[in-house]
Amino acid sequence: MVSKVSNEFTSIGCNRVPQVAAWGKDGMVAFGAYNYVALYYPEDPECRGIISTLVGHNDRVNCVDFIYRGEELNQRNIAIISGSADRTARVWKLTKDKKWVNSAILESHGGSVNTIGVIRAKSIIVDKDLIVTGSADGAIKVWERSIDDDVHDSIKCLQTINLEKKYPMALALSYLPESKIPILACGSTNKKILLYIQKDGVFIPSLTLQGHENWIRSLSFATYTALPLSNCTITSSNSDSTIQEQYKLKDGDLLLASASQDKYVRLWRVSYNGEVSGSFDNEEVTNGKSKEKKSLKELLENLPDDTMDTLSFDKKVQLHTKAHIIDVDMSSIKERYSVMFEALLMGHDDWVYSVCWQPPTSIMDKEGNARYHQPMSILTSSSDKSMMVWKPDQETGVWVNLVRVGEIGGYALGFFGGLFGPKGNYILAHGHTGAFHLWKNLSSDHDWQPQISISGCFNSVQDITWDPTFKYLVSVSLDQTTRLFAPWIRQFNNDQTEDVQVSEKQNSIVTTWHEIGRPQIHGYDIQCIAFVNQWRFVSGADEKILRVFDAPKTFVQSLSKLLGEEVSEELESRPLGANLPPLGLSNKAIFNYDVEKLSTPSEDDELLIRRQTFTETLTTPSSLKILEKPPFEEQLLQNTLWPEIDKLYGHGYELISVGASHDGKYVACACKATTPEDAIIRLYNTTTWKEQSNGSLKSHSLTVTKIRFSHSDKLILSVSRDRTWSLFEKCEGNEATPYKFISKNKAHARIIWDCSWSHDDLLFATASRDKTIKIWNRDTTSQSQDQNQWHCITTLKFNDAVTAIDFAPRFIGEKYLIAIGLENGQILCYQSNQMLIDKWNLIIDIDRDKCHAASVNRLTFRSTNALSTNSDRVNRLQLASCGSDWSVRILNLDF
Repeated sequence: MVSKVSNEFTSIGCNRVPQVAAWGKDGMVAFGAYNYVALYYPEDPECRGIISTLVGHNDRVNCVDFIYRGEELNQRNIAIISGSADRTARVWKLTKDKKWVNSAILESHGGSVNTIGVIRAKSIIVDKDLIVTGSADGAIKVWERSIDDDVHDSIKCLQTINLEKKYPMALALSYLPESKIPILACGSTNKKILLYIQKDGVFIPSLTLQGHENWIRSLSFATYTALPLSNCTITSSNSDSTIQEQYKLKDGDLLLASASQDKYVRLWRVSYNGEVSGSFDNEEVTNGKSKEKKSLKELLENLPDDTMDTLSFDKKVQLHTKAHIIDVDMSSIKERYSVMFEALLMGHDDWVYSVCWQPPTSIMDKEGNARYHQPMSILTSSSDKSMMVWKPDQETGVWVNLVRVGEIGGYALGFFGGLFGPKGNYILAHGHTGAFHLWKNLSSDHDWQPQISISGCFNSVQDITWDPTFKYLVSVSLDQTTRLFAPWIRQFNNDQTEDVQVSEKQNSIVTTWHEIGRPQIHGYDIQCIAFVNQWRFVSGADEKILRVFDAPKTFVQSLSKLLGEEVSEELESRPLGANLPPLGLSNKAIFNYDVEKLSTPSEDDELLIRRQTFTETLTTPSSLKILEKPPFEEQLLQNTLWPEIDKLYGHGYELISVGASHDGKYVACACKATTPEDAIIRLYNTTTWKEQSNGSLKSHSLTVTKIRFSHSDKLILSVSRDRTWSLFEKCEGNEATPYKFISKNKAHARIIWDCSWSHDDLLFATASRDKTIKIWNRDTTSQSQDQNQWHCITTLKFNDAVTAIDFAPRFIGEKYLIAIGLENGQILCYQSNQMLIDKWNLIIDIDRDKCHAASVNRLTFRSTNALSTNSDRVNRLQLASCGSDWSVRILNLDF
C-alpha cells in the first residue's frame, strides 16, 4: 500500500500575457501557467523550482497579484488574487495546516478578467480588503473581501464602473496622500489614464490624464519618502524659486508610473495641498496653511489662459501642461490635491509592457533609527528584449537608466513583465518562451548577473520518454520544442544561504530537476518521440518526416558533470554541438575544426562567406563549454541543440506515433490516416536508416495512436482509432521481414488512446475513450495449436475517458501495478490481486494539485535501477507524466 505521494518536479511555462506574475513579501512568486496559479521561490538557494500549482480556474489565468496587510515594513501578503479568461477572479490563501485553498470566487463579469488592482500604500491597516478587477466586457468592478474563517472568505461587489467602448488594460489602487481615501487609476485602450476617488464607498471619476499615444499596459503606485538628508530631493528644472519649491517631491507624495505601447514610461505626482474653504477663487485659507495655498494659487493665476480647461467631473480645473486640481469633500471640510506630470522615461525601442517600483526598504536616519523608505527606483520591461532599472540623478533629479539587462540578438522575442524582489536585489522577467529570466545584484555598483530560474512548455506536451538508462527525461510539445530534463546532484552548504527555507543538513547532497537542454527547436508541432539508444532519439512532427538526433560531446560531458559521474563514453567522434541555420529546420553539427576556422583569419572568399554565415547563427565558440550548473534560458535557446544525423521519409501525412525496439535496432512509426493504405506502420532499420523493404506492418484502417515494443522485442503492440489492437511477432533470422502480423481484436467501443506491456511481457493493457481499460494475457487454455490468441481478463471502468497508461517496471509486493491517466487530468494507480490477476484494486488516487488540469497525454515509470539505493528509497517509484495543460511532472510514489 502506498504511504506517500510527493512532487519531485513540475515544469510548466508562464502564460504569455502581461500582469500574469507577482512577487510577494515572503519571497514567493505567483504566476499564471495554463489554468493554474503556480508558486515558486526564485531566491531559494536549493533551486527547487515550482512548489505547487493551484487548481480552480477553467481557462487561462491572465493576471495575478498579492493582497497585502500591515504597517509599513511589517506588511505581509495574506492572500493571492487571480483573474482568468473564465470570467472569474479567485482568492487563494494558506490555511493553518499549510495548504492552499480557493477561499472565494469573484464572478459577475461578462468577459475575460484581464487586470487586477489591490491596495499598495505605506500602511494598510484594514479589516476588509479592497479589490478592483477589469474585464474585456468593458467594466471595472470594485469588490470588498472579508475573512470568514481559515478556509472561507466573503466577497461583496460594491460598484460597477462601465467604460462603455473602452477596455481596462491596467489598474492600480492606493490612498491619497495623508489620508485613507482610496484612489483608483485605470489605463485603457483610449490612451488615457482615468483617476477615480472614492466617496461614500463609491468611486467618482475625477481626472483624465493625457500624454500617452498608445494603449497603457501597466500602472504602479508608490509613496515617496524623503531621505534623512534632503539633498536627493527631485526638483523641477524651472529656475523660479517659488515654482521650484512648489514642485519638489514632498514626503508622503503619491507617485504613479504608467507604461505604454508608445515605448515610453510616464511618472505622475499626486500631492496634498491642504484644506479648502469656499470656492476655488476664494482668497481665504484655513488651518494655518495659507502660505502653501497662496503660493499654489499665485502659480496658477500666472499661467496662460490657454493652459486651463474645465473638466466635466464636478467642474474641477485641469491644467494640461502644469497641474490638475482635485477637491475632495470630507465630512465637514474639503481637501485639495494636485496631480502633476513628473517625468518621461525614454529608452526602450518597442512596447513597454510593465512598470514596477522597487519595494520599500529600511534605512537608518541621523539618530541611528531604522525607518521606512521607498526607493526611487523603477523597473521596466519591454518587447525590445530588455529590462531597465531607472533612478533619478542625485544632483539634477533627472531620471536616468542605470541598468539594462536582457537579450541582444538571439531567439528571444522580448519580455511581457518584470518584477523586483522583496529586497530589491533580484529582478525577474517572463517572456514569449514561457521561461523566467532572473538576475541578482552582486554589488553596490549594479553588477547584475543572471541566475538559475525555471522554464517550461507553453503549449500541450504530447509525449515524454526516458532515455534507455533512465538518467534523463525528454518531452515534445506543440510549442515546437524538444526539452530535456535531468537531475542536478551536488553538495549543498546552507551556510551561504539567506533567510529562505533550506535543507536542515549542513553540506548535504541536494538533487533538483532542471531543463538542461533543448535538443530540437522546430518549425512544426512535434507529436512523438522514442529513444534508439542512450544518446540518440527520433522525433516525429506535423511535417511528415521522422528526424534522428545524436547527443553532442558537450551534452554528454555536461550531463556527467551535473550527475556527479565520470564520463565513460568515447567522445572524440562526437561533434561539439549543433547550430540551426537561419530559416532552416535541420540542426547542423559543429566540430572542432569549425571552431578553429572561426578563430583563424583567411583571405579565401568562400571561407569568409562560410565564416560569416556560421557566426550569424552561433553566438561564440565559448558558448559550447561544459555546464557545471543548469543553463539559463538564453543558453537553452542557442547552445544546447543536438545535431541531426538523418531524416526518415515515407509517410504522407502528419506523424502521430513512434516506437523503438529496446535493442535499438528498429524504429516503427505511423501517421494520420483515414484509409487502410495510410494506416500502415513503417519499420526502419537503425543501422542503415532505411525503411525495411518488406517491413510495413498492415492491420489497421485508421490512425495508429500508439506503438509499443515488448521488453523482449519479440512482439509489437499497436492501437488505433479504428478501436482495435494488433500484435506483430518477430521473425527470427528474417532480416527482410523482421515482424509479421499474428493477431487482432476489436477491443473497445471508442478510440483506443494508449497501450502498455507489463515488465515481464505476460500482460498488456489498452486504454480507450470508452472510459475503460482492458487487461489482456495470452490464452493458454485453448486446445488449438494457435498460441497467439490473447483474451481480456478484466475490464476497469472510469468516469472519464482513459488517455494514458503504463505498467510499473517491477512487482510491488508481488503484484502488478498500473498507472492510469484520464482525460480530466486525474492520475490513478491500480494494483492486481496477489493470487488473481483478474482482480484489480484502486490503491492511489493522487491529489488534484499534483495531477493535471487537462488530458494526460503520457505516463511513464522510471526504472528503479536509476534511483538511489539508499534505504529510504528502496520502495520508491518515480512516475513521469505530461498533459495538454503544458506541464511535465515527476511524482515520487513511496510504498
